[in-house]
Amino acid sequence: MGRYIGDQNLVGFYYESGTYANVSGALQWIGMVQEVNPDESTGIIEVRYQGSNDRNVDQLVNGPLDYTGTFTYYPQDWKFLMFALGSIVDAGSPSPYTHEIKESNSADGNQFTSGTDNPFISFGLEIAQQHTDGHNFIRTVKGAMVNSMTITISQGEVISCDIDYVAKESVFSSGTASSLTPTTTRPFMWSDNQVHLPSGTVLDNVKEVSLTINNNIAPQHYINGSREPSTPVPLNRDYELSLTLDANSEWTKTLYDQYFIGGSEFNMMLVVDASTGSRDAYIIMSGCKIMDMEAPQAVEGVNEQTISIKPKSVNVNVNDAIEKYAPW
Repeated sequence: MGRYIGDQNLVGFYYESGTYANVSGALQWIGMVQEVNPDESTGIIEVRYQGSNDRNVDQLVNGPLDYTGTFTYYPQDWKFLMFALGSIVDAGSPSPYTHEIKESNSADGNQFTSGTDNPFISFGLEIAQQHTDGHNFIRTVKGAMVNSMTITISQGEVISCDIDYVAKESVFSSGTASSLTPTTTRPFMWSDNQVHLPSGTVLDNVKEVSLTINNNIAPQHYINGSREPSTPVPLNRDYELSLTLDANSEWTKTLYDQYFIGGSEFNMMLVVDASTGSRDAYIIMSGCKIMDMEAPQAVEGVNEQTISIKPKSVNVNVNDAIEKYAPW
């Protein structure tokens, strides 16, 4: 017997190709993963019936299998924005390379896999707690789709990404975990970022940024002879941007009077710039409106404001040293 210790944990992602939920190729580096929480449900149904003559549950019946989970990582690239939005165009040669990440809608084809259900872009995960071969605890998740992705930027800290996924299946193994080569590039930091409002103006008093992309993935349990879900369906896509900032005379009037109470629509951009032109990302948000603006007043300290913004659409342009975000 041996304990599974955190320093031997491993997690990486697989591309999928051919048919949906078919993992392919080598295990890929996600980023500096901090925590993984697979949430697997066997859907046990409690059955009671008249005539059993007791107060107990009479049968525990196997119900629908569901494979969901979350993981948190420090990003070193922006591949998972591709999985969150759905479409990628890689270009440029030689380095730096460009990656144009766009929204994918229900009528658009999947670039990686095919099938009559027209699946959304998907990936696999290998989640391993290692001890020795034959005693490892390895789960290979297949057909995972990004239900939601949240990018959090806090002053003085490393940028963090949270992924919530919905998958089709999970396969257990106690054998050898796949090899995985870490990326040694430094993670993106708060100091790499700027928030741009219209006309390229920098909002320079922001303390925290949180951007959430929500695909509202719905698993489907059809009457098809299987407990596993069929191809999950992405429903309406939602975006939410939250800004926490110190109030000042330069920005408070504009944000409150023109954009919140006045209701003006605007475009904005989140710039992640570790090295201009060679390691940067431009997250462009269009059709934005301020949905809520909290501006409390305390007896001391700088007044703080929290602004909730809803963009209509998001697309991303990335420059980095990675030739392809797509598997081919």
